[in-house]
Amino acid sequence: MAKNLTSAFYGLIGLAASLTLFLILYWSLTLNSSITNIIINTRDQPVYFWFYSLLTFGTIVLFGINAALFVFRIRKYGFPKITKQGGTGLGALVGIAASSCPVCGSIILSSIGIAGGLAAFPFQGIELKALSFAFMALPVWLTMKDLKNKGCEGNYCPVPADASFKKTDTSWLIILLILITILAFASWNKLVSEPLIAKFLSV
Repeated sequence: MAKNLTSAFYGLIGLAASLTLFLILYWSLTLNSSITNIIINTRDQPVYFWFYSLLTFGTIVLFGINAALFVFRIRKYGFPKITKQGGTGLGALVGIAASSCPVCGSIILSSIGIAGGLAAFPFQGIELKALSFAFMALPVWLTMKDLKNKGCEGNYCPVPADASFKKTDTSWLIILLILITILAFASWNKLVSEPLIAKFLSV
């Protein structure tokens, strides 16, 4: 039972983080585009669309995994070196920059002087999506390696703490459940506001 609660606890942390990143990416996309526009504008580019979708989904999932691993690492061995988790934040920023459609360009990229936004890139921004995915994957690998080494840094190895779910974590579990409910509701409302998605769901 305790093991199941521990898995659920860290799983909910990851889910909350993933839903949060999804909403941030969606918000940045709606600054000058929409999911419907991406689908319409890439009808003749199915390979681009699937790469774009899979890399975006993978980045969101990896962000959640990073969050769960990061919390576990802190509870088990304390804070790691910033270099081991720095890629997560950088990956999120790159993902936000690449979240807009290739036709309209990204408002973030345009604001820093890259004319045409994503259209300025040879593969219309897929490079940034791949870079974002890599920046998310790197800290997962580093944290897993760090946990395997029991948090040791050089000759120093911290005394491990009990990172399993405890009764004192119940309030955090409730907060997570409430937060995920709100985030899931907001995410669902965003998706069904897209004409093509709403049409597909009504079939």
